[in-house]
Amino acid sequence: MGISPGDLIRHIVTGAIVVAIAVVGLKAWNKHKLEKQIVSELRDLTHPTTSFESAYDADATSSLFKSMALLHRTKADLNKEPNEILREVFHGSDEGALFGDVGSGSNPSPDPQAEVIGKGLLRNYQHCRTLGIFSDSENLRILMAGKTPIIKKGPDSNSKASIRFILNPSVSPGVERIIPNMIISPPNLGEPDNPTDMQISQAKELVRALYDARIIERDTGDRLNQYYESFNSSSEPVAIPEAGAPAESPENSDANSQPLSPANNRPEEEPAAPEACPFDQHLPDNG
Repeated sequence: MGISPGDLIRHIVTGAIVVAIAVVGLKAWNKHKLEKQIVSELRDLTHPTTSFESAYDADATSSLFKSMALLHRTKADLNKEPNEILREVFHGSDEGALFGDVGSGSNPSPDPQAEVIGKGLLRNYQHCRTLGIFSDSENLRILMAGKTPIIKKGPDSNSKASIRFILNPSVSPGVERIIPNMIISPPNLGEPDNPTDMQISQAKELVRALYDARIIERDTGDRLNQYYESFNSSSEPVAIPEAGAPAESPENSDANSQPLSPANNRPEEEPAAPEACPFDQHLPDNG
């Protein structure tokens, strides 16, 4: 006895529904697996030791490029914003979260280290988008390998990107291995002799963030702030000795090498009120 046309149609419809559910379920499972993989890899790449204490410059740069590839995959393959995946990386509910729960209440408090790492990554993600780095499939392969990508948009199209530093490594050796100090940029944008007001402001903001996150000490923060303040107070930046360098004796120093002071070298009989500047204050002690 043959199957009736009505039963045949019913079986076909039922089979199509089962296949559709299976396909949707498989896609959801694959997305879940991919998200777990991305979160796991980003936790290795954004760990505080990796972000602030890389043994070599090349290791820090490679970690930054790989992170950019993963943030792009988050958007392209998971349809999630990079800040969402970073929230999971830093403050997810599982045991692997780098910084634990942000807390509850009206003012949840993210970890200061998570904030400085996340802000640096999102800044570079936006720079990569602006430079068209994510628009090329070969670039994505290069990024995932931790190598330098090629710029695809703008006047420097088809040139290799470079790394610019917010804080000048010649002032504080070692900051070139701090990933939040790196900016993926067009070539030939090295450390300027005279940074712009925006670059000075950005540098001071990073100094504050690194101090709040207990990555640098107060003395280091004060020295860095003094260096960047010097561009606002004189035409020539103050020479800042490297850490460990002997202090220059008073007999051999000139007016340009004296520490910054609102009333530097003013005669006692002609006192002058110090110029009001919001950046003259030393960083407070975190203790």
